[in-house]
Formats: sequence, C-alpha cells, structure tokens
Amino acid sequence: MKISKIILENFKAFAGRHELDTNKPVVFLVGENNTGKTTVFKAIDFLRSGAPRDKTIDDYKNANHKDKHVSVTIEIEGNLEQSIENFSEVKYLPYVVTDDGTQRITLKRTSEEYSVQQGKKSVDINIRKITVYNSVTDQFENPTGFDKAINTLFEVVSIWSDMDASELTDFGSTKTLGKLLKDVCNNFETSSNWNNFLDAHNVAFTTGEDSLLKQSQHLVNDIQKSLGEFYGEATVSFDFKPPEPSSFVKLGDIIVNDGIETNISEKGSGMQRAFALAVMKVYADFLVKHPSNADLKKPLFFFIDEPEISLHPRAQMTLIKSIITISEHQQVFLTTHSPFLLKHFASNDICTYMTKKNNQSAQANLVESMQTFSFSPTLAEINYFTYEICSTDFHNELYGYISDITNSNMAKKFDQWVEREHSIIQDMVWIKDNGNGRTNPINLTLMSYIRHSIHHPENTYNRAYTEEEIQTSTQKMVSIINSNTFQTLLSVYRSSAIV
Repeated sequence: MKISKIILENFKAFAGRHELDTNKPVVFLVGENNTGKTTVFKAIDFLRSGAPRDKTIDDYKNANHKDKHVSVTIEIEGNLEQSIENFSEVKYLPYVVTDDGTQRITLKRTSEEYSVQQGKKSVDINIRKITVYNSVTDQFENPTGFDKAINTLFEVVSIWSDMDASELTDFGSTKTLGKLLKDVCNNFETSSNWNNFLDAHNVAFTTGEDSLLKQSQHLVNDIQKSLGEFYGEATVSFDFKPPEPSSFVKLGDIIVNDGIETNISEKGSGMQRAFALAVMKVYADFLVKHPSNADLKKPLFFFIDEPEISLHPRAQMTLIKSIITISEHQQVFLTTHSPFLLKHFASNDICTYMTKKNNQSAQANLVESMQTFSFSPTLAEINYFTYEICSTDFHNELYGYISDITNSNMAKKFDQWVEREHSIIQDMVWIKDNGNGRTNPINLTLMSYIRHSIHHPENTYNRAYTEEEIQTSTQKMVSIINSNTFQTLLSVYRSSAIV
C-alpha cells in the first residue's frame, strides 16, 4: 500500500498548489532547513486529524495567502478492497476506484465550507471533516463514520527529530508495539500463569468470602429495591468477568535505565528517538519472520524525520537495513541531510524531492534519477543532483567515465572526441609547465582545462577556474553521458565486457 500522490494547497510554507508523486516504497525529502521538508509530514497529520484544539486554521494557511483556502489531498493505491473488508468497513468500498487494475482512494481535508448531496441528505463539509472522493457523483463526500474509520483503515507512525516517544510506546493493539506483543499475548492466554490468574480473579471478585461481589451485595440490594419502586419487580446482579490480557497490556509502561531508571517519556529526545528507531528495527525483523501475518495487511506508513541525527555510521547502517526491510511491506517517508543515507537507497525503488524556498514559498522538485554511471550512485553524484553541490570529485568521475567508454585516455583524444561528436570546441588555453621555466600553450576544452587544474595544482601558470566554469563543465559532461551517441557506445562497451 502506498501514498501515491500528495497535493498541498496553501499549506503552511507551500503557497499555491503543489503536487508530489510519491508512488515508491521509499520517499526522500531533502533540502536546507526551513524549506518545507517536515511540513509535508505535518500535512499528513493535518489530513488525518485536522487542527488540534490549540490551533486554528490560520496556523495552517500560507502566511501570504491568508484569504485563500488551505487543503491537503492524498491518493492511496494498493489492495484497498481487501483492507476495507479485513476491518469490516465494507460500506466504504464504493469509494475505491479501480483503474487499469490499480485500486485507488482519494482523501481530502479543506478549509472550504460547502454542502454536498449524499443520497437523500445534504451534508456540510468543513475543516473538521475528512472527505473521500466519489467517482460516481464526482465530488468529495463525508460518509457516516468516515472520520473515525480513517484511523482504522490506515495508520501513520511518525518519528520526529524533536519527538516525544508516546506514539512508539503505546501498547494499544493497533500500535506498533501492540502488534509486536500480540503473538506473545496469544501464547500467554494458554499459559498456566494466566489460568492461575483467572482462578485468583474468580476468588477475588466472585466466589471468595471477601470477594468484591459479596461486599457489594448491599449495593445491589439497594439498587434492586429502588428499581422495584420505579419499574416493578426485577432482579439485579453484578458480574465481574475477567478482562482480556490485552486490557492489561494497554496499561504497560516502558522503563529505561541508562544510569538513571525512569519512564522513557522522561528521557531526552535523543534517547526517545533511539528507542523509537529500536522499535522500528524490531518491527522490521518481525516483518521478515511473519510475512503473512494478517495484522500487517493494514496500511501503515512510516514518517521518519532526519533519522541520521545522533547516530554514528554503524548505527546508520543498522537503520538503513531496517528501512529497506520495512519498505518491502510498508511505505517509508524520510527527511534527511545525509548523502551517506541516500547512497544506500538511490535506485528505482525510491523517489527524492528537494525542497527549497522560492519567492517566499516552499517548492518540492523531483530529483533526477541518479543513474549517471554504471557504478551509480556515488556520494559526489548524490551531492550534485540532490544538494546542488558541484565538486571536483564528481567532475573527475564524469571525465574519467567518458574517457573510459570512448577509449580517450588522453586529454587530446578526449577533446577530439567531444568536438567531433558534440561540437564542443577547444577554446581554453592551458600553459603546460615543461620544467626549468619552459612552458608550452595547449588548446583545451573547458572540461580538460578543469581536469588539468584539479590534477596539477602545482602549475601556477594558469588561472584558477571559477565556480561558474566547473558548473558549466559538469553540466556539459552530464549531457554527453545522457546523449544517444554516448549511450550507443556504452551498450557496445558493455557487450564487449560480457564477451
């Protein structure tokens, strides 16, 4: 199950309409601070729960568009009909649209106030109601009980950079820890300890001489007598049935001793994040061991804000493995500043959006697929496409790759090939140092000039290249690699390598 599309309209930092296609197992949001990465996460919370009591709709509107409506829309794709049937919510099946074999449901929350005709009744739509698209009537509706059903039909687990761990420490049966404990509870119900507890409960509440039932008998008699005065002859009794094991589980607490033994909720945000990630890691292992578990069929989405915070590289590797495992079953959204993290996910199974501020509005732009080389992605490549950092490392990788595939292992041959195939002229002059004060001018392309500058910093006869020049040179080489001419050569190169 995936959130395949997110549409924001005047939501917080995002002025106007912004559409993000997110139909991948892993979705990355990267960019500088305060450019809207976490805002996308907040939008999902807003869609599911609306504005909390301490907020007004103005807290969600774009600061420069207070006079316009704010809304969040998402499309969810996957085996929706089975999910709805699993949770006995079949009355919502008509809202599932099937298109070319793909099941889709579209949800929206908006500050716009209007009325829609649903069957024989008129329903008012406002910010307090979540709506679902009806393809037959071509309108967003709020069917009876739908606001509550949403929390049943799909769940969001959020791990914030400044989180409190309450979500991940909840033992409720629909929460992550509750799901992990369910198998334990099932086994516990058949244990001698539980049977002994039931016997003790029966004595304490029902059959014992000092049982609660016997001690409350005078209260029962008084109620029965009064009932007779109001209604007529009838008998009253109390029945103290034993609770389910899950009732006790919900009351559980998590205590952590890291030198000081306290409830996890009293620990700092670093410990709480570490605990949340630990639960997520165990949940990933659980998915591997129990791939057919019925509880896992409920749509569940993970939103992890800057997971690399406070994690050393080895811990980041553990986290990466967990996210990969979870993404095979559940969709994962992440914000990050870490090229190291991105390097392990840059494939066809992810999409990456770069957020930035533009004219007082946040923008989210889809990053190009990082498949420049046969050995992609490299850290330098990620930095270039994702963070717009143009480095000498990426320039060297591009130059070396083109040289290798075109069999142009010398600058002269390289420049002849790019001039012949791509009309890039040799308009730069490099002063070659021949030693003993002797020099020799050579005409080079900008690409070779910068390559010489990088590899021969000891040569002081030439001016340093500018930031703009390395940007231009890098862009030219990326274009060359993506050209049909180069890709044809690459296919031949790969074929000969196989032979």
